[in-house]
Amino acid sequence: MRKTQKILLLPFFALVLTCTSCSKFLDVKPDAYVVSTENYYKNAEQLDIALRGVYAILAETYTYGNSMQGRMGLEADEGFMHFPTDNGTMSYYVVNTTDDKLLNHWRAIYRGVSRANLLLKSIDNSAIDIDETKRAQIKGQALFLRGYYFFMLVSRFGGVPLVLDPPISSENEVIQLPRSSAREVYAQILLDMERAADLVPDITAAGSSGRISKSTVWGILARVNLYMAGNPLNETSRYDEAAKWAKKVIDLGYHQLNSSYGQVFINYAEDKYDLKESIFEVEFWGNGTGVYNTTGGAVGILNGIAYSATGTANWGFSQGIVRPHPWLYRLYDTDDLRRDWAISAYRYTDNGKVDFTSANLIIERFCGKYRREYEKVQPKTNTQTPINFPLLRYSDVLLMYAEAINEVEKNPNNAYKYINQVRRRAKGVDINSVGATAADLNGMDYLSFKNEIRNERARELCFESLRKNDLVRWGIFYDSMKARLTEAPSGTNTLYVSMTNYYRNATQRDVIWPIPAYEIGVNPKLIQNEGW
Repeated sequence: MRKTQKILLLPFFALVLTCTSCSKFLDVKPDAYVVSTENYYKNAEQLDIALRGVYAILAETYTYGNSMQGRMGLEADEGFMHFPTDNGTMSYYVVNTTDDKLLNHWRAIYRGVSRANLLLKSIDNSAIDIDETKRAQIKGQALFLRGYYFFMLVSRFGGVPLVLDPPISSENEVIQLPRSSAREVYAQILLDMERAADLVPDITAAGSSGRISKSTVWGILARVNLYMAGNPLNETSRYDEAAKWAKKVIDLGYHQLNSSYGQVFINYAEDKYDLKESIFEVEFWGNGTGVYNTTGGAVGILNGIAYSATGTANWGFSQGIVRPHPWLYRLYDTDDLRRDWAISAYRYTDNGKVDFTSANLIIERFCGKYRREYEKVQPKTNTQTPINFPLLRYSDVLLMYAEAINEVEKNPNNAYKYINQVRRRAKGVDINSVGATAADLNGMDYLSFKNEIRNERARELCFESLRKNDLVRWGIFYDSMKARLTEAPSGTNTLYVSMTNYYRNATQRDVIWPIPAYEIGVNPKLIQNEGW
């Protein structure tokens, strides 16, 4: 269905805009509110504005709004960065404690934690005039988001300061706490998210994949437990918990795969919710123009099909910095419909689309999931797009359950049903077909199925900022990166150099990022990660 209201992405302690429901996307007549600390948190509207400020961190420049769309190495072995101006930075696995993307990523996420803490500190105040169901739902969303932000931190930095109190002066105040262990941070994440699961609405009541629902919480809890089951914690008992939470999403009976893989990503570009497939997504809206400054992102501008700013065909400008590795391309069967969606089969020109041919190297292609040609908002600007970014899709839930149950039972017999739904869609087979189909897996042992799950996650979820964390938790990050290096072409072509540098620069220590040097400088209680 067409979205009727977007979560606005706005400054927290400044001018805040709210938008009323509208039948047309551009028919927005927002009212302005100036919110001060003296009159804050007195009614439901103010609490909701505060909650929007917590959500807003997801769409900031140094999170999913820009940096995480190809400029932080999260694609790992499935693709590489070709953006020469970023050479010598973490984009190319030259990770430096003074890299601005690293520091600003850390600080943005802690702003989200601070905003959540401030809201959670106030939410139970009985003097606030608010319906109790609404109060509980706001509290649940704030708890989940705090847990999600800590999850983003611990899975990439290891143990971090566990800040659970609101800021005294401002959301940017310097943290003066030592690092908690990774296990302690994960324990807090589980506590926050499990509490949230009882408070947030189901997804049909939430009405938006940009709002947190029970399905969101259950699905992300499955992911959190999978990470805990793998490296570095290796708490293998967590596979049981991962299976439990994923199965709750499945047993809800509401979610199902969109019959078209490509339509999933067209929906993100066309500003349409698909609640059954897309469970949680980062919302962007508008193109950055107009009377009211809208907040788009860089989805499609960084990781789309390249097209020049001077082009005239209205494809939408894209730098096309994310390039696929030939290994990923070969991973698909020739009849896998996902291949030419994940990896573009054509490029844009002013005269139309031109297909890539066998004369072109696979690395000349682009990430094809985020295609600006489908955007409805006009004009297509060079700075912002309204394309939403997926954080949790139902196919991921199915694959997580299949992986977890194979690990628990050391046998894939009870996992085939779930991975085969994903494979059937990929091969154009009716997902609900009775009996075995040509797309189905069967007759595998524990280890061969384990390897197939790893490959299937690459086919299905590539370029969704999940791959590096998967490789890390499986304990194969370094070996996978070096295996991909062997296919880098030799020569001085800048594309070849980018591929070589990206995979050659990756080291054993890159399984985890360093604590930013600035943070260690202002907080003497912090200790740097080993090797950095």
